Parts: sequence; structure tokens; C-alpha cells
Amino acid sequence: MTHRGAIARAAAIPRLILITDPAFADDQVVRAVHAVAGTLARGAFAVQLRDKRRPTVSLRLFAWRLRIATRAVGARFFVNGEVSVARDVGADGVHLGHGACSVAEARRVMGAGTWVSVATHSDENVRRAAARGADAVVVSPIFASRSPFPFDAVKQARGPEAVRSALEYARGKMAVYALGGVTADTAHACAAAGADGVALIRAWLEGAEPCRAVRAIHDAFALR
Repeated sequence: MTHRGAIARAAAIPRLILITDPAFADDQVVRAVHAVAGTLARGAFAVQLRDKRRPTVSLRLFAWRLRIATRAVGARFFVNGEVSVARDVGADGVHLGHGACSVAEARRVMGAGTWVSVATHSDENVRRAAARGADAVVVSPIFASRSPFPFDAVKQARGPEAVRSALEYARGKMAVYALGGVTADTAHACAAAGADGVALIRAWLEGAEPCRAVRAIHDAFALR
């Protein structure tokens, strides 16, 4: 990819993907979306709804709230796994994890231009995502962290080298996001490894000054 092409691609994708955590109330999550929007430029972040245990009806209602909120602030909106919910609320894309439908099926349901990201925990996962035409991969876990999802398996931290490996398979055709233990202190290592951005869960929802932390993480990429 040429330098000009790399710049154009970077400008077209969000630096941050903010993933929801069901431990936080819906109202708090919506407020956080607006708070982050007051800190970052339009288009700098996307919001991904993730809740594996929520009933579909309730999930769809919350998805509508987040679609309205993200549209108001100029942010993209993705839904984790539930392609029909994503389609029904007019989401910009879907994120596919273990057991989800294929990239091709997601685009059949939502449209050919739909953004599709894939969760990856190994180089082989990244290779398959690239072969199947995904727009992005979320590589995890990069650093050790306490999973906010008690039903998730504990995985060993892979380090920034996992990002470098993913980029070899992506070959400039997929965006590569780092997830897991990313903070204002560790984001620079992800940027140095070549990640297009990072996915965050707790960093944007908890702590005394989450917006300041999110801004610092974003700037680690903007200033490289």
C-alpha cells in the first residue's frame, strides 16, 4: 500500500471501537457515548453493542437507542453477532465472534457494503478472516486484563507482536484493532506495532475520568 493509500484508509476508519459492557446500565452507556463525542472529532470512534445474554427483544430496543445516539454524534454503530438485529436498526456493521455466521452470510443479510469485523485469537483466525473478505479483525488479548464478561474464557496475553503478525495477513486489506488491557499507558505500544486502532471496554465506561483516558488512547494513534 502506498503512503497516500495508507493515509486515506486510516482516515476512513474509526481509531477506537467502544464496546459496551452489560455490567453498566443502558442510560450510563448512552451518556458515555455523548461524553466521548464531546472529546473526540466526529468519525473518530464507533460503538459496538455486545451482550450475549440479553433477550433479543431487549437487545433490539437498546440497539435502537444506541443507533439514535451514535447517529446524532456522527459515530458508526456495530452489533456483536446478531445480524438480524443489526439489520433491523440500521447498524453500520456487525462483529462476528465464535459461533457467529460467516462474513458472506452477514453481507447477504445486511448488504454488500456492510462493515464486518471478526474476533481473532490466533494468526490462523486472522488468515481465515482475510480469506473470507472481512473488513477488520480485532486481535486479542494483547495485554493481561480482567475480562468484564464472567462467562468468557481466560486467555493468555499475546503482546503487541500479535498485531504485527496480523498485519502480515491483513496485507493492507483489513483494519487491525488491538483489544485487551489497552490503556493510556499501553496504547503507544499498539500504535508502534502498527495497529489501525484499538477496541476498548472498561476504559470508556469506568474510572474517575474515562473521557481523558479515551482521549489519551486516541492521541497515541493520531500522533504517531
